[in-house]
Amino acid sequence: MGTRRGALTKDVGATGINLDGWGEVGSEFLNEWRGTQNKVKRVKEMLLNSPTVAAMRMAIEMPIRDIDWQFVSDEGEEDPRVQLLDDALENMSYSWNDHIIDALLFPFYGWSLFSITYEQVGGRMLWRKLKPLGHDTIQRWLFAEDGGLAGVQQYPTLWPEPIPVDRLLLYRFRKQGNNPEGESILRPAWPAWYYQKNIAQIEAIGIERNLAGLPVIKLPENANVDENDTASDWSRGAKLVRNARNDEQAGFVLPFGWDLQLLSSSGSGKAAEVDAVISRYEKRILMTGLAQFLMLGMDNVGALATSSSSMDFFTMSVNAVADVIADTFTKYAAARLLELNGYDARGVRLTHSPAGETAPEQLAAILQQVGGMLTWTPQDEVWLRSLLRMPEVDEGELEAAAAEKEARAAAMVEAMKQRQGQPSQDGEQQPADSPADGEDELSAWFSQPEVFAAVDNRAARAKFERQWQKVMADYFKAQQKALIKEIRAGNI
Repeated sequence: MGTRRGALTKDVGATGINLDGWGEVGSEFLNEWRGTQNKVKRVKEMLLNSPTVAAMRMAIEMPIRDIDWQFVSDEGEEDPRVQLLDDALENMSYSWNDHIIDALLFPFYGWSLFSITYEQVGGRMLWRKLKPLGHDTIQRWLFAEDGGLAGVQQYPTLWPEPIPVDRLLLYRFRKQGNNPEGESILRPAWPAWYYQKNIAQIEAIGIERNLAGLPVIKLPENANVDENDTASDWSRGAKLVRNARNDEQAGFVLPFGWDLQLLSSSGSGKAAEVDAVISRYEKRILMTGLAQFLMLGMDNVGALATSSSSMDFFTMSVNAVADVIADTFTKYAAARLLELNGYDARGVRLTHSPAGETAPEQLAAILQQVGGMLTWTPQDEVWLRSLLRMPEVDEGELEAAAAEKEARAAAMVEAMKQRQGQPSQDGEQQPADSPADGEDELSAWFSQPEVFAAVDNRAARAKFERQWQKVMADYFKAQQKALIKEIRAGNI
């Protein structure tokens, strides 16, 4: 039996990730993306040189930077583990929002890597900083015998010693097997980016040639046309046409007998055709991030319904990115910190509010349908205020206001019972006051919704409603008599 258990606990199989002898992932079939440094170079070029990719990055980053993050525990708010994690975030040398900005590079590079530095404060281990490790500093990944990640080594000029995995925080987009570099969201966009970049360059050259004209030099008879001789007439003429530019210093000085002509293109509509091709490739780039709605309306094309459905998918993907951050941080940062302080990490996790805008009318419709079936708590109101962009209120303030409201309602019910001669909460029979004494005050009690809400007995509620109806009937009857009297007196 022991042998059988040993066989079950042994790690078997392979993830299929190809590694070279130096620890680089070698499963990429495109030369441009093969190897960590090539991949980083391509992604950096796309992030910095492409307005389309920059727009997609902003569309992903901004909603996530706007959401609220919170540690929660299955044991409730008073769990000391939650307070420890909150204190650890406050103790860091830079803000949580700064960390989120660095972490949000992982959809584009495929991964974002941080080293964790701790600090002992008041007998507790807290975070001092989560240092981002540049993507272009990765020299090689280190793996254990079972294929799991063991650490990373940077270039010797940065940090010669390997960094063990228990000091690392690694976010990965679309984890592929055990590939520590994940999969870049820009990898499927590379063909579209490549063609779009090159066609844009051709378009720019074409526009320049159409504006300046195609220079043609006619050499005189008996000119030296030796292409290999840099001092020949042919070489001098070739240099002139290559450097021909129509700018503020444009001009030519030609030897006697030379002739220069500028030929312009006779084609029409070609610029529009090239623009349509570039636009098509830009849309395909945005499609890789489900952000194609960013192009709707730019060409006077696109319906509101199409934009709405596209944004729904994009919002879902943005929330998935936020989930990756929350889950990864919970498992590899929060859990380690709790264990260092002697706590069990189970039941504690990092959560976030929904990313993206919430339509108030949709939320109102949902609350109208199911709001009466829910038991609302101060946490629910804080969450609802966050969704509706209402002023923030502390949970303690809401709990104090709710307790005060309940106490006021209970006091009103108790006062009503005393006036009606009913037993109070302590069981003593209270004498009824004269009906003429404070009849207006009794009506004021009836007008308070807290009184009705505080009555939880069905019979008492029915009695309360009958009293309310009698007061209202007497009030309207008195108003009717007063109105008739004023009419007869001729005042109305």
